[in-house]
Amino acid sequence: MPPTVPAPPPAPRPDVAVGLVDLTADGDALARAEALLTPAERARARRGTPAVHRRRVLLRAALRTALAAELGTRPERVPLTATAAGRPQLPAATGLDASCSADGRLGLVAVGRGCRVGVDVERVAPWTPDVLDERWLAGSEQAALTALPPAARPDAVARAWTQKEAVLKARGTGLRDDPAAVVTVVGRTAGEVAGWPVRDVPVPDGWVASLAARDEETRR
Repeated sequence: MPPTVPAPPPAPRPDVAVGLVDLTADGDALARAEALLTPAERARARRGTPAVHRRRVLLRAALRTALAAELGTRPERVPLTATAAGRPQLPAATGLDASCSADGRLGLVAVGRGCRVGVDVERVAPWTPDVLDERWLAGSEQAALTALPPAARPDAVARAWTQKEAVLKARGTGLRDDPAAVVTVVGRTAGEVAGWPVRDVPVPDGWVASLAARDEETRR
């Protein structure tokens, strides 16, 4: 019998920190968060409704704070900008990548070291078959969803969406790419989606969140 060839060791998990953000803060806490933003970031936040303004300020301040901890500087000094599509962007010399997401009162920020990241969070909504007509699910995903017990469908459809969004954010394209072309395995909480390792992020009941992260060396 020929000798058994050992399987290669699993690739190390990319170095990513994910933090939850409470988006309900107001008053003095909101003012302190806004003070960490650049004039351009504050101007963008003010272009929304009061709820949108609060969400943008708190999420951006949380992202700046997380990045500042990595860079050993103050949040307002983090060299954070955005791409034309609105994706967080840092100078390559920092070795960092970032992503953020929000839904309702919950936000997420992700910081990757030497890897590309995308994160998405979604509130779980009641199941409706109308989702099958929204054209963001692949045929295999639609079939898998309808085969699930009705009670399992709300979490499954929310997870499918967050996995797609996480991958699209990590790519840097967002919804300019067709989400139906990013095919998930419905009900799976971790695995590979469209060439990106994806896994669940622990969040409170009523939400689902996913993280896509891939080492820079793997991307080349």
